Amino acid sequence: MLRHRLTDPQWELVEDLFPPPARTGRPRRDRREITDAILWILRTGAPWRDLPGELGPWATAWDLFDTWNDDGTLDAILSRLRAAGIDVGLVDGELWCIDGTVVRAARCAAGGGKDDDPEEPADHALGRSRGGFSTKIHVLCDGHGHPLDFHLTAGQAHETTGLVPLLEGAEERVVDGDGDPIAWPVALAGDKGYRADWIDEYLIELGIKPVIPSKENEDRSARPVEFDKEVYRRRSIVENLIGWLKECRRVFSRFEKTAKNFGGMIKMAFIQRYLRLCSG
Repeated sequence: MLRHRLTDPQWELVEDLFPPPARTGRPRRDRREITDAILWILRTGAPWRDLPGELGPWATAWDLFDTWNDDGTLDAILSRLRAAGIDVGLVDGELWCIDGTVVRAARCAAGGGKDDDPEEPADHALGRSRGGFSTKIHVLCDGHGHPLDFHLTAGQAHETTGLVPLLEGAEERVVDGDGDPIAWPVALAGDKGYRADWIDEYLIELGIKPVIPSKENEDRSARPVEFDKEVYRRRSIVENLIGWLKECRRVFSRFEKTAKNFGGMIKMAFIQRYLRLCSG
């Protein structure tokens, strides 16, 4: 029995969101089997060609992963599960946390070439950081460690470059069951990498209290808000989330040539986490 398969209650939560197969005359591959195959790749980090035969043809699994990531199926699944968590009060409205982490990219991730997809960055979110050839994942979560959104940049990008895209993405995608955006949190916590006057001003304008420590060489009393040490102690929850995310070996090391497909793997990780939460 292979690990990482969906349970019956988990499959029932998302079954109706998968598009029907095209009428090509070929036998239909079971969508649950293909989803199990994608989750197996996500968790093990194995090459697609090494997919166990009992999970179906590897080429079919790869093709449907690419299709579902491109046509919005994965987004629809994640949106439903996240909204279900919001509707039952799982998402913390008091505190959100932000952080970034560098992921080493394998040699096979290079050479993505030109792409006409407007959602694909020109550099495919690949660059050179101290850790080598890499991608940076910027993560936003609530005070309980539930993932809200992510943003990809090249590995050398500063953490602050992900803050605005993350909050703008959250305003668009973090919605309740009626499709309405949820209220901004009372506070947003980040480490010293996010310390900048413009970030304080940006968050305060949104009605969010910045919980970001000052740098050693600055006057802390000159900032517009007092640093809340008690709230800041909870910021480690985003580091715990990143640690969990990297247990998915297809995320721990990047193999996908495009940022879009690497993002698809991160979406699958978020989907799996919410499935476990929502299925009890």
